[in-house]
Amino acid sequence: MNGSFHRRFWVLLFAAAAGTAVWKYTPTTDGDRIAFTAVARSFFNPPLVISGTGTQASPWALRAFSADSKPDPAQSPTVVSLGDDSERVFQSSPPAPIDLAVILSNLQRLGVKKAATAAVLAWETPDAVGLTAVEKSMARFDSWVAASPLSRSAAPSSMPPSFRRASIPLAEVHGDSSALPAVNHVPIPGVILGGQSALAGFSVLESESASRWYPLLARWEDRVVFAFPVMAVLEQLNLPVSGVEVRLGESLKLGPDGPMVAIDEFGRLAVPLKPIPARLEIPAAELIDAKGDRFPGLPTRPLILRDDQSAADPATRRFSQNLAAYIAAIASESGLTPASPYPRLPLAWEIGLLAIGVALLTALAGASDFLRRLSALLLAAAVFAAQWIAFGLASRWFPGPPLLAAILAALVIGELIGKKTPHNS
Repeated sequence: MNGSFHRRFWVLLFAAAAGTAVWKYTPTTDGDRIAFTAVARSFFNPPLVISGTGTQASPWALRAFSADSKPDPAQSPTVVSLGDDSERVFQSSPPAPIDLAVILSNLQRLGVKKAATAAVLAWETPDAVGLTAVEKSMARFDSWVAASPLSRSAAPSSMPPSFRRASIPLAEVHGDSSALPAVNHVPIPGVILGGQSALAGFSVLESESASRWYPLLARWEDRVVFAFPVMAVLEQLNLPVSGVEVRLGESLKLGPDGPMVAIDEFGRLAVPLKPIPARLEIPAAELIDAKGDRFPGLPTRPLILRDDQSAADPATRRFSQNLAAYIAAIASESGLTPASPYPRLPLAWEIGLLAIGVALLTALAGASDFLRRLSALLLAAAVFAAQWIAFGLASRWFPGPPLLAAILAALVIGELIGKKTPHNS
């Protein structure tokens, strides 16, 4: 009897302590998030996007893939097309620096405050006067976002300031960041990325093979840089780069109140891209005679210059063709169902279930080793079943982790005490 009482006492103490600790401290942690994700994956196909903190006040919420979800046309960008200029309006095709300066000046005349260029601004033999005019025109916009391809080179270069301002520390990424594509070089010499406040995102990653899944993130030294469409949406919604949250294999969230998009473990867009046209598209040549109402509503949205040259390389053409779809998909959270919350049980119920579990474990601690082990396994199986039933039928998050922690603690301490007091049961 003394041995049986001794075992029951320690089982009660350790099971209650383990269960209470997990119940109190696991919510809001990656451990509880992983448990919720594991259960959700048995009901829904990926991609899955999880929000919330797992607390009573902010329960876990799930967004699953939806083939019916389409991008919002209102989120599609307004585009100025830098095409082949068959009418010979500009000095050269593609536009020379002085031509681009004229385009930018006309945008400002038409009231455009924010601008972004998905076209890479680089020339083999640029005119110095034209470059100066371009830089002055860029500086007059309230915000400027530039694009450039990135690559991985045996001779790495330092990160340009525009990319550094548009990056976050690698340490802030949740998940295995080693799976992200690595870059360390801007492959085009002399590319113009803007002035002291400009931001930059990559158009394509030259070191990565072509894929139907567009990369949204890349790793550069100890920082993460983003694709141009991500930066364009951040500027469109006036969201800071520092607020971006990355969970590899799950989601890219553009700030606490910003949109989120599903990504895979490599940082690529994880939902199929659905074609969508630009909200408004105008050839660059038409800007010269355009009236002041040509771009309604643009003071709050960045206007995007897009490279539509027929002589562009295949990767650039593919990027330009899909640019509107990328931006609309990110801004409108395309491909995901609305968030479905999975609230926890009422507080009294959770405490009651944990107390019942600890009481059963304490009572079984005095049984034979075989019966005690079998009962623990059956109780664990019952907890797993309740977890899945509550999730699937009631859309509730059952307190399975603290109950399983109590069962494990009871089993371990029972075994340890049983070895020390083999003749006292």
